[in-house]
Amino acid sequence: MYVSKFLTASYKKSRHAIGTGLAVGALLLSTSTSAYVLGPTTPGKWGDPELGTGATITWSFTKDGSDCGGQTCHGLETFMPEGFEAVIEAGFDIWSSVADLTFVQVEDSGEPFGHYGSADLRIAGKDIDGNAGTLAFGYYPPRNGGGAAGDIHFDAGDLWSLELVAPGFSLFQVFTHELGHALGLAHTEVPNSLMGAYYSEAFYGPQPDDIAGMQYLYGAPQSAVVSINGTLSAFALGLLFVGRKRKRA
Repeated sequence: MYVSKFLTASYKKSRHAIGTGLAVGALLLSTSTSAYVLGPTTPGKWGDPELGTGATITWSFTKDGSDCGGQTCHGLETFMPEGFEAVIEAGFDIWSSVADLTFVQVEDSGEPFGHYGSADLRIAGKDIDGNAGTLAFGYYPPRNGGGAAGDIHFDAGDLWSLELVAPGFSLFQVFTHELGHALGLAHTEVPNSLMGAYYSEAFYGPQPDDIAGMQYLYGAPQSAVVSINGTLSAFALGLLFVGRKRKRA
């Protein structure tokens, strides 16, 4: 299935890495140097299209062997370290702690990539570029995003870590970045922001500019926990062990 290169964005390993056509197209969206950048889709968010309103979003782990748009999807269990599920859940938790978002895990339908009728967000592995420059892709929200909207694909050829530092790339850091795309944020050029285009371990989780962008789309959380003027580093670490607004259908 063909998906427009302008409806997805990727996380790069370094400023010197060259990614796929999808990644190059996504980098063109990052034009602001002073504020968060919104994705290109309309309305560019989940739930009520009115900006500043919350949303409840379903998600699933794509089944191993599913059609992945011209290739086979890899289930995360086939290449991620044991215990990856808790880190993925922590990524959902940290975004729901700073914006009016509720995430509900559901059983994946096994439908091919890009088809409607499954979870809003589907998480899978895919052969992207091996050990080259691109770590993952995140597809922007509806409506222009089609059935692929919200899906996240990790490169099955990279080394992943459940820790927040090397060796391996931090699953938490990459997932929270790609989830930002899936929720409606594009790349920003604001320094030290999670939604910057290049992987960094200098901070963990959403930073003030990222939070401001997410709250512009979905509003503040019903129970405020973290100010957008503060840092989330310590809080992100805590969410690796404590669940907050997660539900299971």
